[in-house]
This record gives sequence, structure tokens and C-alpha cells, in this order.
Amino acid sequence: MNLLRRKSKQIFIILLSLIVCTALAGIRPLKVSADSGSAAAPVYTGHNSWSQLTTSNGLAAAIYSAAQGKLIRFQRHIYSHVDANSTTPNFMWDSYFGYGIDGGKATWLNNVAVDSAKYVNGTNIINAVQNDNGLQFDSYYFTPFSGKNQHQSSLLVLLMKVTNNSGTDKKVSVFSSENLHLGTDYGTTDEQTAYNANNDYLKEFNGKNGSIAIYKNLNLSNEHHETGISGSGTGNNPWYDAANNGKLDDHVVSEGNDISAGFENRTNELAAGQSKWYGVIIGLNEDRNESNLSDDVLSLANTALSSPEALLTQEKDWWANWHSKEKMPAGLSEQEQQVYRQSTAVLKMSQSRESGSSYGQVLASLIPGEWSIAWARDGNYSIQALIESGHYQEARDALKFMFDAKMRQAEDGSGENYYQKNFIESTDTSPPTYGLGVHLSSNYLISVCRYFGNGTEESDWNNNGPNIEFDGWGLFLWSVDQYVRATGDTGFLADNNKNYWNKLTKQDADLLIELIDPANGLIQPDSSIWEEHWTPFNVLGTAPSRQQFAYTDITAYQGLKSAADLAKLMGDERSENKYSDAAASIKDAVLNHLVVHSDGYRTIASSLERKNDPSHYNDGSTVEAINFGLVNPRSNLASGMIQAFNQNLHITTGSTPGFKRDQDGDLYDSREWGFIDLRIAGALSKMGRDGEAKTLLDWMTSQASANYNLIPELLDYNTQDYAGSVPMGGFGSGSYILGINDYYNQQKSGNERQQ
Repeated sequence: MNLLRRKSKQIFIILLSLIVCTALAGIRPLKVSADSGSAAAPVYTGHNSWSQLTTSNGLAAAIYSAAQGKLIRFQRHIYSHVDANSTTPNFMWDSYFGYGIDGGKATWLNNVAVDSAKYVNGTNIINAVQNDNGLQFDSYYFTPFSGKNQHQSSLLVLLMKVTNNSGTDKKVSVFSSENLHLGTDYGTTDEQTAYNANNDYLKEFNGKNGSIAIYKNLNLSNEHHETGISGSGTGNNPWYDAANNGKLDDHVVSEGNDISAGFENRTNELAAGQSKWYGVIIGLNEDRNESNLSDDVLSLANTALSSPEALLTQEKDWWANWHSKEKMPAGLSEQEQQVYRQSTAVLKMSQSRESGSSYGQVLASLIPGEWSIAWARDGNYSIQALIESGHYQEARDALKFMFDAKMRQAEDGSGENYYQKNFIESTDTSPPTYGLGVHLSSNYLISVCRYFGNGTEESDWNNNGPNIEFDGWGLFLWSVDQYVRATGDTGFLADNNKNYWNKLTKQDADLLIELIDPANGLIQPDSSIWEEHWTPFNVLGTAPSRQQFAYTDITAYQGLKSAADLAKLMGDERSENKYSDAAASIKDAVLNHLVVHSDGYRTIASSLERKNDPSHYNDGSTVEAINFGLVNPRSNLASGMIQAFNQNLHITTGSTPGFKRDQDGDLYDSREWGFIDLRIAGALSKMGRDGEAKTLLDWMTSQASANYNLIPELLDYNTQDYAGSVPMGGFGSGSYILGINDYYNQQKSGNERQQ
């Protein structure tokens, strides 16, 4: 299948010289300290450039567009593909509320400006505020974590509080429009609707594909309903009848193409200053099972019998309880606390709760980001952030998912891993195989790229072959070590006759050692962090191509150090010595073969193949050498690396202190990378360069504060608008949590040393 490539290289070359003059006008001058007269760090201020808010509960996901004033997406899985033969569809065309006064024609709120939109901080609850005709409309949208949902149905709650601020009493009708596309092939054909009088809900379904939706109105005061054929020029549907007749007439069409549903609560008295609550629950499944779906919808609706507001309170309480376990370093500003809480919420939203093989996987991004797939690398950064923020059960679930995931099997029935047999171990060095010819003693444990929703391995391909990445193997060892350190849960590895410990050693740590190139002590060539695909560098002479990347060696070093720590805990002295020695040997190889001299300082080259190319060897991912302790943070080499980043990777257009990821020069690489900014901030904190670290953290905090407290994958290199996938998980929210902890924990350590 053709999945969108994460490494979406474009054929665009950035002509920075053409935009520098324009961009310079936006650069803020250095602020001068009033008391000393010395130049202080410039202040960089974020701005709003994003308009979509995502809600997810690990089972389903939806999107509210603040620009359009309506819900525009609702899907049954949080991930993009269950397996190689499927794509998770968006069932929602749109949904929104409306109102009328004194029985007059309705105004649909997607036509009323949104005054503000935000998350209820630290939750998946989206809150939008609109004002019109003396009325204030506070709407809330969320996929609920709270409630029973025993059949794991896809549920979406739409609530609205209407407040009469006009100073005079009004009779207000409240409307809602729900337009899902349940047609054949996920389009609009062959839709059917019916009204269930016993349970007072509308049902939309498709007898051919099994799709079924239930729409349940939550305020029974003067309730009416309607379904009808939608589309340009149509009438006798909820949208038309509300907008033109001011009321719905309770008719239901049995079948047709593009049917929409709607509810009305007619002419409710609303005194001056009074508020009333309204709401709708949408339930969705694809299994034809109305009984199970209605059980889950009605169970949730039962909470709203007193008022629809009770559903909001229940969900807020669920989140308050979840955050009560949270660890946050002392000293954070109010803005930082809000971004931190929303970042942990994004990680929670990004983790699948579907029972079975999907359970526990953490996506690289939520929708609308295109990386709503579980990457091994991104997932490990998310796990680290969950550990550091005290969410140990979520971290454990994510680790368990990776331990139990199924690798793609070779097609010959041998039981060997597909990528291992056909690429890593293959001795066929001709195209397109380009085999490494490295025999591994066991099937590897951790995916060479990512996972489908059903927990099976997947890697994307292009003309340069698949992505085969070894960095996830080292990162996983790091994550397991950090989890066991934080929790003391050695039983996680020791239970079931040391099942997980045996997997970790034989199918991960031992294989990293087997991947050490005897010629230079570095890890064999791979696709690595930026997913450069499999064709060797000596074939292409440029990137993207397979290389002996510094990042992969740095993660292998960290992973084997972690494996040694775990072996000590497990009482396995032989393995402890073996892994410790291997980590030391990789460190020596990096320092001996990848350190380059440039302009009077030293830095680490991106790869062995590019160490003699100063125009391309700077890569922000090498900062992990400082973060993982391969390079002493107080050393001249660490200082040289930061100097290299400042000189070669710093964004010079617009107004930002941030960095691109490398020097390859295409659009994707040359935008500002939130992950790189935040990992450099962490390294600067460890180096004692607090001012520079805080400038980067403040910049990302300021941008997030202006954009619903979400961390993006990318920022535009000229405007600093949000770009790429938003919200980002491990490379976004996770990295923010790690960066904040690096900075404030370093402050705490410094204060303790001074006492």
C-alpha cells in the first residue's frame, strides 16, 4: 500500500537569499537590561497560526475547526491504518449547533465567528465561545474517557450552554445538525435512517457495509427531530428547515444519498442572565450491532438526566483524577504549567485503549497530523515523558505493546523477520536488496520503523527501498531501564520465567552488539532518525541514503548502558559486563571516527560518510550525545557542538531562536523542528547554559500558548507558523516535557549544591 512518507522529501530548494530582506524586518532587537546596560537575550513571542483542536480517548478521535466553527472529523480509531489493507476513514462531514429566537429562522453557529477556542486545560475537552444576538454560546466537544462504554464504541459528546446576556427575556430554540457519511465505500450512497421511539434516538446506518450511528439528544424540553437528504439546493432537511422555517417537523427519510440528522429544542424560556444546557451524543460503529452501540450511548446519556452539564463535570473529574498522579518540577510559570499539563494530555490521547494487540501503542501524532502511526522512535520519547511526568501505568502499557508486537514475517514460512532475512542478513549486495550480510542470532524484537494499529510491524518504501532503522532498539532499552528505575518494577522483566528479560537481552541488546561493524566499531549503516531509506550512500553519493549515522550510535550507546544497568538489577553480572564494555566501545568509536574539526572547534558529524563534507555534516540529532552523556556536557566538545548548531542550523529568517534539523536543504529539513529546539534546550541545561536553554523553552511555550498549548512538528522557517503534523507526540509534547524537566531539575540540582 502507499502510505504517506514521513520523510516526505520535496523537490523544493529553499532560496533563503530571496526572503532574508523581508524576514529581517520581523526580527526582534536585543533587549537591553535597564540596570546593567548589557544586551539581554531577545524575547521571541508566539502567535496563533493553527485552528484545529483534536479530541481523542484512545478509541476514537475527532476534530473541531475553530476557523469553520464546527466539527469536521470523527473516526473510529486514533491510528491511520489497522493493517496493510486498510485506511481509517473520516465518517463526519460536519456537525454544529444553531439557535432561533421566538420561533424565528435559525442561525447556524458555523456562520457565527468563534470568539475563543481552547482546551479545558490538561484535558481532551474542546471549548469554543461564540456570541450573537445577545446570547453567549459555550460549546464543548470531547470523546469521553469517563463512563462505562463496555463495548468500546466510538462516542463523541457535543454540549452547549446558552446564556442570555441581552438584558431581556427570550424564547430560544436550540438546534443541532449531524452529518455523517456512512455510505457505501465511506461515501454518501445508500444511507438509511430511522427513529427509535422507545429509546428516543435517531439511527443512521448502511446495510451494505455495516456502519451504524446513533444520535441521542440530551435535553428533552420541547424536543423535535428530523432527517433529510442534504446537499446544495436540497430542502426538507434539518439544515434547510431550521434556517428557513425555524423548526423541525419530526419526519425521517428511510433511505437516500447524503442523509443528515438534526434535533431541535423549541422555544425554551431563557430569562435575562439565565443559562441552559443542551447536548447530543454521537455513537458510531461498523459492526451492525445496534444493541451494543445503544447500550454505550444510553449509559453515557443516563449521566445527563439531571442536565447535560453533568457529562462535562464527569469528564473533568476523570481528568482531575488522572492528573493527580502527575509529577511536575517546581518553579514552572503558569504558562509552562498549562503547556505541560496539555502535553501530558496529548500523550494520553495518543495512546490506544482498544483491547487486544493495539492496546498501549502510542502514536507519533494525533490527527490531523499525518503521522498518526506508532513509530518505535517517537514512541520511546513519549514513554520517557510519561515516566518523567509520573504516568507509570501508561509507560508500562506502551512498553508491553512493544514487547508483544508482531514483526513482519518472511514470506517463505521460515519464521524469520522479513526485513532481517531480506535486507539485514542478505548477502545479495546488488540493487534493490543491498544486503548488509550481517547475521543476527535471533529475530529482532523492536520494529525497524513503526507499527500498524493491529500491532504488526510496518515500514514505508520509496524508490530507495524501505526504512530500516536500528535507533529504536537502543531507545527501547533506555525506556525499559528508566521505567524500572522510576518504579522499582523489576517484576515487569522477571515475571513469567524472565520472559521480557530474555527478549530484551537476546532479541535487542545482544543484536545491537552483533550490529557493530568490526571495521570501525560503529553500528552498521541504517536509515536512522531522519528515515533516509536503504540504498547505500556510496551508490547515491548524497542523502537520503543508508549511512553509519551518529544518532544510531548514540542511541546504541545509551541502550547498552541501560542494558548493563538492568543486568545488574537482574543479578546477571556476565551480561552487565558485556553490555557495559560494548557501550564503552561504541563511545570510543564515535569519538575516534565521527568527531570533526571546524573553524577552531570540534563537533560530531552526522555520519561517517559525510564527515569530510562541512556543508552537510551538521545534524541536530547529534545533540543526544550530550543528553545521553556520551559527550561530557561540560567539555569543549559539547561547547563545539552547540557552536556548530548555532552557526549552521540556526534559523536565520523570521523571528525565532530555533533550529532546523540538518543541512540537506529541502523544505522538510529546513523548517524549524520543535524536537531539535527542545532537545538542544535540554543539552544546554545540562551544560549550565541556562539563559540559552530558557530562551528556547520560552519560545516553544509562547508558541504553544498561542496555539491551544499544542506542540507542533515544524514551524515555517520564515513566518514561524505551525507546520507539519500537529499535535505531535514524542517529538512534540513528549520533548517539551523532557525539556522542561531537564531545565528545572538542573536548577534544583544547582540550588542544592549551593546550600
